[in-house]
Amino acid sequence: MKRVFKVWCRALGIRHRDTQWQLFSDDCILLARVSRHALLCIALIGVGCQPSKAATDPDFPLHFTAAETLLVEGIGFSPPPYSLDSTQPSGEWTHVVLPHGVPQQVLRTVETGNTLNPPTVVRWYRLQVPALSESSASATEPRYLYIPRWKAYGQIAVYGDSRLLYQSHSNLLWNGRNNPLWIALDATAGAVTPKTITVRLQSLRYSGSAISSIWLGDEQTIGWRFRMRNLLQTQLPFVSSAAFLIFGLFALGVWAKRREGSLYLIFFLISAVAYLRTMHYYLGEHRLPISDEWFGWLTLNSLFWLFALAHSFLAHLHLRQKPWQTRVIVTTTAIISFITLPFLPKVLPWATWLNATFLGSMVYVFAILMGIVVGGLGHYNSRLANSRHGMVLSGWGLITLLIGVYDWMQLNNHVSVEGSYLGSYGIVGIFLISLQIMFQRFNGAVEDVKHANTTLAERLQAHEAELTLTYSRLREIAHLQTLSDERQRLTQDMHDGLGSSLVSALRVVEGGRMHEVEVAEVLKGCIDDLKLAIDSMEPVEADLLLLLATLRFRLGPRLASAGIALRWEVVDVPALEWLDPRNALHILRILQEAITNILKHTDAREIRVTTGIEHGGVTVTIADNGQGFSLENALKKGGKGLQNQQRRAQAISGVVRWQSDHNGTLMTLWLPEKALAPLPTAGH
Repeated sequence: MKRVFKVWCRALGIRHRDTQWQLFSDDCILLARVSRHALLCIALIGVGCQPSKAATDPDFPLHFTAAETLLVEGIGFSPPPYSLDSTQPSGEWTHVVLPHGVPQQVLRTVETGNTLNPPTVVRWYRLQVPALSESSASATEPRYLYIPRWKAYGQIAVYGDSRLLYQSHSNLLWNGRNNPLWIALDATAGAVTPKTITVRLQSLRYSGSAISSIWLGDEQTIGWRFRMRNLLQTQLPFVSSAAFLIFGLFALGVWAKRREGSLYLIFFLISAVAYLRTMHYYLGEHRLPISDEWFGWLTLNSLFWLFALAHSFLAHLHLRQKPWQTRVIVTTTAIISFITLPFLPKVLPWATWLNATFLGSMVYVFAILMGIVVGGLGHYNSRLANSRHGMVLSGWGLITLLIGVYDWMQLNNHVSVEGSYLGSYGIVGIFLISLQIMFQRFNGAVEDVKHANTTLAERLQAHEAELTLTYSRLREIAHLQTLSDERQRLTQDMHDGLGSSLVSALRVVEGGRMHEVEVAEVLKGCIDDLKLAIDSMEPVEADLLLLLATLRFRLGPRLASAGIALRWEVVDVPALEWLDPRNALHILRILQEAITNILKHTDAREIRVTTGIEHGGVTVTIADNGQGFSLENALKKGGKGLQNQQRRAQAISGVVRWQSDHNGTLMTLWLPEKALAPLPTAGH
């Protein structure tokens, strides 16, 4: 682990003696586990970027580790001169070792940070390029100046001999000082490698400034250093924070879809705040769309928001939420966010010192303390709850705070500016750990759904088997019940019809009161009853005309033997969905009774059978040309034939009507097209 750390520090340009290895305990193993794949990829990129020895110029690269410096004080910021003559800048130059830095004087910076023309200082650095060999001087490969890092609340300008080669055009305070500089020295036609390199750093007087060692060479000799530095120092924070935000947006979509599981929402908020927090690592090379004050406010307060959200995230992991802790952390974050608002000094004249940019050094100390509290509480509660995810995340948070101490020291130039801020790698670790937690949560939810679906499918299959068995049993019971009902119906009909006729005929014959012809008629009626009972069991498929045809087939010969003509004027009618064997027998009995009455009482010579449609139903009409009868007298005498017809019609929700005079009798049976409840006895 220590070896990997040394390689990492060397790749970042950090001097190992300044890294304070003792700050990292055995918990650094977690760092290795989280970032081993990233370090492997970075190492491979670094190996691939190193130059070939055969292509290296013998005079290059030049590594400047010493320079002459000159300090010039002034008021306000001024643009750098277009060119330098032999007298500029003038003064007493002193020798310094690169990297060189001046610590920040926090209190004096705060005192002068809000004036329109604050006291400033211009620090000049002068480098002498040694004489080049003839082969190097005649080489056509362009040379570049590579400055790994510089720090100043102001501007930087670089001169080659007297010519201005580069100047920053971004904001004064957030000016992209974390972006390594890659400056072409002689890329234009006729240009030669300068003999003197001069760097101008203008900054607030007490804010401190620093510059790293400087490299001079061609693309093959120092290009890989710039690319590696740019990758680790700016591109990696940008890519990781953007990836963090993308996964946060995915978590937001999951939360918006389900509207449950606030952990997804908190994860999104953490990703958004981490994105804001990381911006100062790679932005600023070009002018920002917002002022320095507001960008400083976002950069500083996003750290406190990150702590507050991390506390809430850990509380959801270990499920040992204590509202008073949350209230204290959120209240503290809100107070710091309020008192550092950029417009507050304009509203409150006595609060001119409340500025996020210049209070950063002091507030970061408080932020580290707050982070220790949040990480310590999270780790303690996670251990009590045996939450592995909570312990890993809070443990990494505490390690990140140790990294934050190093960043704070570098912010104030207490360690070499040659190194890089490591806080971005802490956020990368938080991203990877949080992503792993959310992935396991999401994967667990998917597995729970699959398990629930499997269980539901098994239960559904069991219920289907049970329902199939129950349905089979019910179908068998229904079949037996149908047979029983049909048997009972046939028994009842044969008892009421055929049985009653046979008993009556038997008694008359035994009494000697009936002739053979009359007995034959009774037996014919019994045979007709038996045939109708048998015909009612035939499937008619809701076809009334088929049922009437059966009646015509059975009673036609009897009518012909009696000398009665049958006029069959049946037309097509709608199907009756309720027509089953039981109801078919009711219809046959009603029509049989009507024809029997005609044969016995009317002396008719013609019967006319018709069908029709009336009032949402179907009518069957039987008319004769006999002598007719008195309907009222027949009902008063208690005629069973008419009453049986009414009873049977009521059983099938139908209506039977009679009309009779000296010209004949008309019996009409009305049947509903749809199944209805049985009607009361019909009027007449």
